[in-house]
Amino acid sequence: MKKLITVLLAVFLVMGLVACSGGKTEEKVVVEKAEAAAPAAVATGDIPAPFNTDKKIKIALVKEWGTGTHMTMHINGVKNEAAKYGIEVNVIDANNDLQAMAEGIENAVTQGVDAILTSHGKKDALQASINKALRAGIPVIVFDNDFDIPSDVPAGMLVAMDQYDLMMGLLSQMSLVTYMDGEANVVYNRVANVPPTDKRHRIWEGGILPTYTGIKVAETIDLGTSGVMSKSQTALEAILDADKNNKINAVYAVWDEYAKGFYNAILASGKTLPLFSVDMSDQDLAMMQTHPEIWISSSAVDPTVIGIVQVRLAMLAITGQPLPRYYSLTPVLVKAADLPTIKERPLQMADLAEFYAGWGSTDEFLEDWMVALAASK
Repeated sequence: MKKLITVLLAVFLVMGLVACSGGKTEEKVVVEKAEAAAPAAVATGDIPAPFNTDKKIKIALVKEWGTGTHMTMHINGVKNEAAKYGIEVNVIDANNDLQAMAEGIENAVTQGVDAILTSHGKKDALQASINKALRAGIPVIVFDNDFDIPSDVPAGMLVAMDQYDLMMGLLSQMSLVTYMDGEANVVYNRVANVPPTDKRHRIWEGGILPTYTGIKVAETIDLGTSGVMSKSQTALEAILDADKNNKINAVYAVWDEYAKGFYNAILASGKTLPLFSVDMSDQDLAMMQTHPEIWISSSAVDPTVIGIVQVRLAMLAITGQPLPRYYSLTPVLVKAADLPTIKERPLQMADLAEFYAGWGSTDEFLEDWMVALAASK
């Protein structure tokens, strides 16, 4: 009897819902719900100036260096996102020459670009050039650095964005601590006087070493930013060759260009040392998948996403919309244990979206009018 009553109640409930919907069929109700959930279309007329005119929008991307897979992916992220909106991009690679980087920024000002994107550099070498851009009314979207804003320049003209390097350092370094059970003699990679690697080092020096006293630095490798993959391999090979008693039992790379060199050195040594790092690329993934017992983890942000967000922030700045002074992207810890081996399935960077939420694409700073603008091109 109870079952019969339950069934009858369910039938009456369904009938009531149909009646409330005005006799609409289930199919119509579903369609109407889907239509209600869809975002409202943005008319082309709602696109703000100057993107609603025939003016050709131009931006410059000025990089301290553009070599390495991470840097290449960043450049492609900028180019591809800009192309969606018909924006012209001029990429200036200073090849580790800060004077050339300063000149690149000033040349972009002279050419009257609508926005300038920068990557890395040194504050003391570039501040004067950044001031010229800001005073010329050109917004600057900075990656992996920060600059002062002159008092005579209005707010919202400069955004300093990073990969949340403090968190990247914490994720990668705690991965080492956890994997090694708090006891390790580490070959540590330090790249001094580079803003992102300085931030990662602050976590190591100020947080990890004082907290986990069983973690010891056996050797430190700092070879700057030029040609570091081959240099780091040679340096670590020499250290491991001299370590006759096998006291070294872990390697940390503050940047993946170093990590690749360290990986090759570990393979050449015939040892199986765990490697922990920061940043990720297709090449890194292949190495990690081939020898997951060596390359254990790397904290990373998709470098393509960095370029995408820089372009969108530049677009908002060009239209005069308010911007944050600082913005950090969200990193993830890519772990070999989470991934298939190279024999099971070779992965590329885009495939990491299957394993980690928020990887591969982003809606950050994506406005409805940008979607409409892209559709109109």
